[in-house]
Amino acid sequence: MKILLLLPFFTVFSFLLQAKDKSVKFGRIDKSDLEMTVYNADTTAVAVILYENGTSEIEYLQNEGWRLVFNKHQRIKILKKDGVNYADFQILLNVSGSDREEMHSLKAITFNLEDGKVVKDELSRKDVHHEEVNKYRNLETFSMPNVKVGSVIDIKYEINCKSFFRNMRPWLFQHSIPTIYSEYMVLVPDYFKFRQFVLGFESFTTTEETTIPKTINQTYKTQSATQSGRYQQSTIPISVNCYHMIAENLPKFEEEAFISTVDNYIQQVQFELQAVQFPQSQLHTYSQSWESINTNLTEDDDFGKIVFAPANFLDDSKDEILAGVTDDFEKLLVLFRYVRDNFSFNGFNGIYSKGLRKVLKDKNGNVADLNFLLAAYLRSAGLDAKPVVLSTRSNGMFIYPTVTGFNYVVVLCEIGGEKLLLDASDEFSNVNELPFKCLNGQGLVVGGKKPEWVDLHGIGESSSSFISQISIQTDGTLTGTANIARTGYAAQAFRRDISKFKSEDEYAEDYAQKKVNWEIESHEIEGVDPFEDRVVEKIGFSAKNESVFAGDKIYVSPVVMNPTTENPFKLKERKYPVDFGYTFKETETVIFTVPDGYEIEEMPESFKATLPDSKATYTFGAQKLGEHQIHIVTDFKINVAVMFAEDYESIKQLLNLQIEKQKQQIILRKI
Repeated sequence: MKILLLLPFFTVFSFLLQAKDKSVKFGRIDKSDLEMTVYNADTTAVAVILYENGTSEIEYLQNEGWRLVFNKHQRIKILKKDGVNYADFQILLNVSGSDREEMHSLKAITFNLEDGKVVKDELSRKDVHHEEVNKYRNLETFSMPNVKVGSVIDIKYEINCKSFFRNMRPWLFQHSIPTIYSEYMVLVPDYFKFRQFVLGFESFTTTEETTIPKTINQTYKTQSATQSGRYQQSTIPISVNCYHMIAENLPKFEEEAFISTVDNYIQQVQFELQAVQFPQSQLHTYSQSWESINTNLTEDDDFGKIVFAPANFLDDSKDEILAGVTDDFEKLLVLFRYVRDNFSFNGFNGIYSKGLRKVLKDKNGNVADLNFLLAAYLRSAGLDAKPVVLSTRSNGMFIYPTVTGFNYVVVLCEIGGEKLLLDASDEFSNVNELPFKCLNGQGLVVGGKKPEWVDLHGIGESSSSFISQISIQTDGTLTGTANIARTGYAAQAFRRDISKFKSEDEYAEDYAQKKVNWEIESHEIEGVDPFEDRVVEKIGFSAKNESVFAGDKIYVSPVVMNPTTENPFKLKERKYPVDFGYTFKETETVIFTVPDGYEIEEMPESFKATLPDSKATYTFGAQKLGEHQIHIVTDFKINVAVMFAEDYESIKQLLNLQIEKQKQQIILRKI
């Protein structure tokens, strides 16, 4: 963006619109705000944003050039003890080489009502801490003084964003606490062309796009043969584009299970710089297309020129690694395992590499380093391998073509017409089984003649099977064995969990401790290696808490190993999708043996429920096997990785039905 600082030469202008509907001055507070004890629209709210106002304005300074200035004023009411955390602030600042954003004019006050009087505590500058997070980000942090239940926080600051025009900050109208009033304005000269994107599911009370005529003064120095240089001014007409939005009485954004990231769905507005053109100057285009991103990455020194350049220096080690291997798929597996087992992931995401020779020397690297090395080995072995850039679930979805939206890269290898995705940086992933964090929308395949996409939600599945044989004792105790087999993402999750323990025995001890009323007699684990097809647990146990012995009857819960006891879906209404990440199925088969001297008095009823278009199904089956055995089968399937908001009530009710069916009892009566 350095070009923007070198472009013409106008005097500073500033044009700020006053809020039409509400004007709140910093430091002036109504006593009624301090007397407020509950937010009537949401009595559960721990805090509420009473007011916030923001502006982003592009202006010109004679000695500095064009710059972007961001201002924010925010006022928060603390209603409950848990709301005190909203007095802690973290403000990220962008860094790019010598350019870095700077926070200025920070003013912050905590207001309290003590003995009927308004008391204020101002934030001291010494309590504001600066941290260099990495070469791209700095962080300003501070905590407001004397905050308690009933306090009102008032903060205001400015950020000189300098030349970070393309990094105009998103404005969030919605937060994890309710917002009564939020206003945002973007003011840019007509020289700058921006595109606006609105995310979220709430509505605005005001949305305006206007063009305001202005004049600015140009100052320049003249000199002639007859007179010394002197300064003159000329007036230049200019148009300022103003985008003005107000949202009121927004509910808190409630995050629930099976969501990729809040940033994908919270109410907000973003602006992308498309082009800049000054009078008598050429048009400079900044808006990108997927075609240009594909080309630029392919030709980038730290990306495509590493992946696609000949890597003859790998030939000797490649031949040694693949000695005796002729099948292409076997070559892929061997090279995949070699890179993953011999090079360490340093924990950093990113799409650019330090270079293969450096990776070979260091024996470690970021996600791009390791996957570019894998791609180079695959290509050296004659296989078709390309990088795939993506955005992880926590990073959010990219909403327009921009390379900065990607923070992760994996490898796509095509063998026999089948496209296989690989990630050598993750020790638990397998072929076509990327880390769960990668299952987010689509990935862009780089290196082809035109952009190609892969559906990251459609690549994987998960399966868990619980098979038990259980004898019911006359005192109600259950004794038996259980085999638990997991494949796909269920196996990956299990392997991640068990890796947190020093040994399999330590994991088994932890499992036994969590089963308080169980006696674990044996516990074996097979298939922990990620290249195994499945991971299996074999458990021998005795349990007293899965049945009730009462008089001449025994009441037994039909689902023993994998009961669903709580519905993860609790919202009255969910406006964003249900994102499982992958399809899955869970089955449990139990064969109960009835003790001598008892008969089966009552059995649970069989049941089946299916969502529209078979997006999910739940089956519960119960039947007698002679007079002394009972066969229970449950089957729960999610057949689509992502469900829309309109499916929410259906999947929520399906989970409720599942819980209710599992509460039914097998009743045995003494003969």
